[in-house]
Amino acid sequence: MKGTQQLESPEQAKWTFISWIKGILGICMVIFLCIFIASTNGMVQKYRTTMQLSQQHALATTQTIADSINDQLAALASAANELAENLREISWSQETINTALNEAALNHFGFNALGVAFDLYQADPQLRLFAPFIRQQGTAYQLDRIDQYYDYTGHAAYSAKNGNSKNSDWYLQGTGGRSGWLAPYFDMAYQQHTLKYVVPLQKNTEARKVAGVVFLDIDLDWVRQQVENHDVGDNGYAIVVNEFDQIIYHGLKGSKKIVSDLNQAITPTYFAEFTAGKLGTNELTDRSAWFNRYPIGETGWYVLTVMNAEIGKTHLFENDSDEDTRVIHESDLISWIVNAVVLCLLIYIWIAFIKQQQSVAQLLRHAFITSLLLTVGIVSIWITEYYTPSVTRNQLLTLSNRAIVEQFQNDFAVAALQESKTPPFFVPTGLFIQSIEFQNATNVAITGYIWQRFPRHFEEDIEHGVIFPEAIETSITEAYEHEEGDEIVKGWYFEATLRETFDYKIYPFDRQLLWVRLWHTSFSKNVILVPDFKSFDSLNPNTLPGVEQDFVLSEWNPSRAFFGIKVNKYNSNFGDRQFTSHDKMPELYFNLEISRNILNPFIAHLFPLAVVLLMLYGLVLTISKQEAKLTLTGFNVSTIVAACSALFFILLIMHVQLRDELAVNTIVYLEYFYLVSYITILMVTVNAVLISYDPPLGILAFKDNFIPKLIYWPILLTWIFTITAILF
Repeated sequence: MKGTQQLESPEQAKWTFISWIKGILGICMVIFLCIFIASTNGMVQKYRTTMQLSQQHALATTQTIADSINDQLAALASAANELAENLREISWSQETINTALNEAALNHFGFNALGVAFDLYQADPQLRLFAPFIRQQGTAYQLDRIDQYYDYTGHAAYSAKNGNSKNSDWYLQGTGGRSGWLAPYFDMAYQQHTLKYVVPLQKNTEARKVAGVVFLDIDLDWVRQQVENHDVGDNGYAIVVNEFDQIIYHGLKGSKKIVSDLNQAITPTYFAEFTAGKLGTNELTDRSAWFNRYPIGETGWYVLTVMNAEIGKTHLFENDSDEDTRVIHESDLISWIVNAVVLCLLIYIWIAFIKQQQSVAQLLRHAFITSLLLTVGIVSIWITEYYTPSVTRNQLLTLSNRAIVEQFQNDFAVAALQESKTPPFFVPTGLFIQSIEFQNATNVAITGYIWQRFPRHFEEDIEHGVIFPEAIETSITEAYEHEEGDEIVKGWYFEATLRETFDYKIYPFDRQLLWVRLWHTSFSKNVILVPDFKSFDSLNPNTLPGVEQDFVLSEWNPSRAFFGIKVNKYNSNFGDRQFTSHDKMPELYFNLEISRNILNPFIAHLFPLAVVLLMLYGLVLTISKQEAKLTLTGFNVSTIVAACSALFFILLIMHVQLRDELAVNTIVYLEYFYLVSYITILMVTVNAVLISYDPPLGILAFKDNFIPKLIYWPILLTWIFTITAILF
């Protein structure tokens, strides 16, 4: 009848429902596609910006180091050249020569020795050899003579320690008409390896015969001081190579190692790796780094640098608000992985709906691909979390080289002056960890040595000693005290139990930061502790400075060790009116980053959990109402309940053991696997009970309990993927 509204058939209703699902899936797919494109574009922009800025910074730093060293070498060379020029214009006698040396020493500084070595009977007919020099030690000057140590005109000038023919005779090289820096050698007059600058000396400007050599000496530590006045980044390092292809400074090697390797010239292949702007792999961190080289003037020397392709903060009293916008963090990568997995799932499900793939084989394929994508996503997040380097938080300034230490000292001294506070006194402090033991979730026992350097003659009476403010038990015993130049070095052996807080939220992928917080005993006098960089070959965190070489820490792998400064505030003056820095108190921390060895947790917990879940799936496969399958599997409800109960108690015992090991008051990541397993055991039990009813529920009756068998792994992995994405 006309006007009568026709009812919608079941097929039409089903088609309308599928259309709605397609539309919703399409909208979600477009939304996640936009999010994925935006996040990908943001990461690409961050990567490009970071790489561009870090490349420019690395090249500029390399040039700055080279230019600075060249300026210092030029200033030293001018001292020798000026002395040679003055000697050419005067008549030679012991008195006039010594006067010229004294004048040159007063007008120049920064050298170890400045002198002149005359040829046979040139300075005085009565003297076979005459080689006076001024030795500079701090602010003191001492006149000495090389000819009183060895015959510099012969091969006796060199120690047997040096077998390199290039270093056979500095005097012959100097009289050969060549001005410049020679290869380092062990000089018996100074009892150390020396870098020597030589200038041929004629008796007057018209003389052609060389009558001697003006020389200026510095040691290898001079090069180290010049390079380490510049910041090359957290895990960057610099190398200085002379014109004889010898490494005279290496940021990852101590002085003894550099000396022992002097006879091993670098290869052309190794030198060619340091091409300006080349992106390579830092051998220390196995991460991307910029390789650069730059010549040091016309000396034939080169500065080679390896600097990270990341940007880090190096100033404690400055707010670098733009840093986070330029650096790709771990959260960015994990968000990108989650978006990619969800987008792939939506696209696949949308295509399946479009093609109406609903057969049993196709549904099984859908379940397998869904489970595979979720598994790939979970494993990708695990890999990202495990291999992405951790970021030090809590406003901690990493002191990875001397340049950063000196920058901090300058910044704090200026801040103290602006606030009209007592000028700070900086005490170099070193620490060496010999053992660490986790006593429980919060207490850590540490043993090792700690030492400090003080000026031998200082106006104020500064006490010697340190305080461990976070220790609940401390034992400190004086171990040694000796003088080193103008300083007094005093060391103690300590045993301390520290109470610290650790975050186990993402166990077993957690990284922990162990720290030793240090105060000086006279902290009320504005005494600030800083790292004693003189006592370490390198402060680079990945070289683990201050940690025993054969360090053993059960279930943990040390990854980085570094000194840091953190500004703490206090609402008390500790009963001392002189303590005026409680609102801005820089404190020295020794930090050890450790990453958990995940093999043990995987074997002890994840592997048994995976076996239990597989066994549960096997139980689901046995659930059936068909007589033929019942005869084959012997399914009954009591068997399933008993099996689930046994698996539940096994997991419960493992769970309690995990809680006892960690002793934490929060739920850690691995515990969610147990919680999901408990729910899965419960659902399998409910499934077995409901299927036993006659007739069972429609969703269970479909193809003999096919739906629970189909969705078991997708639902289980969806829970795990969601929890992983949220926690990480």
